[in-house]
Amino acid sequence: MVGKPLPTSSEDPGLPITDVQFVLGHALLTTTQLYLTPRQEEVIGRLLDHHAAQVRQARQRVRPAPAPGYRPESLDVLFGNGRW
Repeated sequence: MVGKPLPTSSEDPGLPITDVQFVLGHALLTTTQLYLTPRQEEVIGRLLDHHAAQVRQARQRVRPAPAPGYRPESLDVLFGNGRW
């Protein structure tokens, strides 16, 4: 009997894990996940990409005007300068 090649990384993000599960004949997705070990470089790359996207989004946010009755100075004391 010829064994099936086992996936060892998540190199192809376009290939759903459920497709791999089907090809390998696993009844449970958790069984397939045991064989998918991401490389350290992949994990770090994804985290850096995520962080960069969060920073870009934060820079694009517009600071809302304080609600009526609140002074900007008070909000700065409570939440930190410019973080409200």
